[in-house]
Amino acid sequence: MLWELPSRLFAPCDDEAFTAWLTDVVERYDGDGVDDMPGLAYPIRHWEVANEPEMQGGHGHFFQGTSNDYLGMLRLAFDAITTADPAATVLTGGQAGMQVEFADFWRPILTAADRAFHVGNIHSIGSDQSFFSDDYRAFLDETGHVGREYWITEALVPTGPEPGRRAPTPDELARNTVIGFVTAFADGASRIFNVGPHDPTGGPGPESDASFLLLARILNDFASAAWEGESSVLFAMPDGRTVYVLWDDATLPAETTGIVETVTYNGVEGTADAATFAAAVPTLVTVRP
Repeated sequence: MLWELPSRLFAPCDDEAFTAWLTDVVERYDGDGVDDMPGLAYPIRHWEVANEPEMQGGHGHFFQGTSNDYLGMLRLAFDAITTADPAATVLTGGQAGMQVEFADFWRPILTAADRAFHVGNIHSIGSDQSFFSDDYRAFLDETGHVGREYWITEALVPTGPEPGRRAPTPDELARNTVIGFVTAFADGASRIFNVGPHDPTGGPGPESDASFLLLARILNDFASAAWEGESSVLFAMPDGRTVYVLWDDATLPAETTGIVETVTYNGVEGTADAATFAAAVPTLVTVRP
């Protein structure tokens, strides 16, 4: 529980000891056959350096120190991890959001950290409909990481009411789940970790969970995602299929013809004429080659 977390988490006070410890940890779990844990079945090849280090008060005592303190630890960790396992992937500690104070903490780190991480990392627990995907892409670009891969390692669709509005219904949360995840992929996120029912609040509910699982089933191994319009995203699939995710009455491109397969955000399957179809609700449309 959050109140059981340590109250003080500083950067290393002994760089050599920290490097030696982290080297041993990576070597134990990298699965290369050298000093591995006995019986290791699932090697660890991805490493996140701390968690939300800008959260330094209130309920989150994840790190105490300046941006420069964290940058020094990130550099030490990157060198230790990639020396022990050259094939490892290193992520920054998940940025807690794009709120001004969080961005202010991270800006000097990212500006100076060109060779200290492989993948950027953002969190959004009920804070933003598309998990800050567009803002974080721009933030990475602004700080010198144009085109750098990024993941959203904590994603939860907002469940509370917007100012002056009522809270979304379970059905609206299911629709928002499809739109939020699809938008984030189109904005450039490579991987998204759904917090969903694992959130201490119980998450957005079973309807949202079902919509997420629908996306995972149909888009599981997509090769690329790109915007086609304001309410239309194209997913290219490895087997040659194209899956469009449409909402707000979006239509298919004019060059798409024939009968297509449809499934709505809540799992209703069907077929439609590509020339006349319009998505009254969030819908996944599969076009086969």
